[in-house]
Amino acid sequence: MENLGNLTGPRSYYLRGALADLEQALIRYTVSSLLKRGFVLMSVPDLLYSHIIEGCGMSTRGQRTQVYHIADSEDVCLSGTAEMAIGGYLKNREFSLKELPLKLAAVSRCYRAETSSLREEKGIYRVHGFTKVEMFGVTAAESKEESHQLYSEMTEIQKELFSSLAIHFQILDMPLHELGAPAYTKTDMEAWMPGRGAYGEISSASNCTDYQSCRLNISYRNKEGVQKLAHTVNGTACAIPRSLIAICETHQTEEGHIRIPPVLRPYMSGLETIIPSASQCQMSWIKQKTYPGKIR
Repeated sequence: MENLGNLTGPRSYYLRGALADLEQALIRYTVSSLLKRGFVLMSVPDLLYSHIIEGCGMSTRGQRTQVYHIADSEDVCLSGTAEMAIGGYLKNREFSLKELPLKLAAVSRCYRAETSSLREEKGIYRVHGFTKVEMFGVTAAESKEESHQLYSEMTEIQKELFSSLAIHFQILDMPLHELGAPAYTKTDMEAWMPGRGAYGEISSASNCTDYQSCRLNISYRNKEGVQKLAHTVNGTACAIPRSLIAICETHQTEEGHIRIPPVLRPYMSGLETIIPSASQCQMSWIKQKTYPGKIR
């Protein structure tokens, strides 16, 4: 099968329609999984004030910013992730200890001014707008372990979700110079993408401790009635375009069909295989399905 990161032209029309169905199945499956884990689903806006984005730790100014500004409005931007919108929703909120941990989730469009001249990052691998299912949590900071526990829970959820899709992935404990300003600790997960012959990031999780809560004024009252800064945690449950690449390239058959992972079939009316029309989509076989040295 061709590299799904580079799908172009009318011959890919049929496959794109099937990918749209698969996209919706991924969203519904991911949301259903999060609801079972006690997350509360939110609806978030695409437009945010710049001070909210900056409060979450992303710069909205300068040549290296990835934030889109709305024309004729310096203070309104396109949201880069639901994490920002949820953070804005919680701004100036005070929680009681019994309300925590708070586990929220959202499906949103994400807009980022990302560019790349690499051939491997063309097409749907690196895009300016994509759909993502995001997890966001608020915890107390009494024992200093509460946010780490929720962070660990989010990474376990990510592992379970990607394992259930039967894709090969690796887990990276990110070094200090890769953390960025908000994160105290951060984990990236990369899926093997046979068409690219390389791993590609599909998810991350961060424990931001009190970085965001200090800037957004998110607090709680402990048992003694003392007001303290809360801790915030976030993680990507599913970034759609790159997940589609990994799924379709991993589950491709020699005939050019795409086997739907069993966990997604209930969300696609029981469909087990995507069979592109030969007259509409020419397919080439990727022999190496797993990362080099691994036999499954």
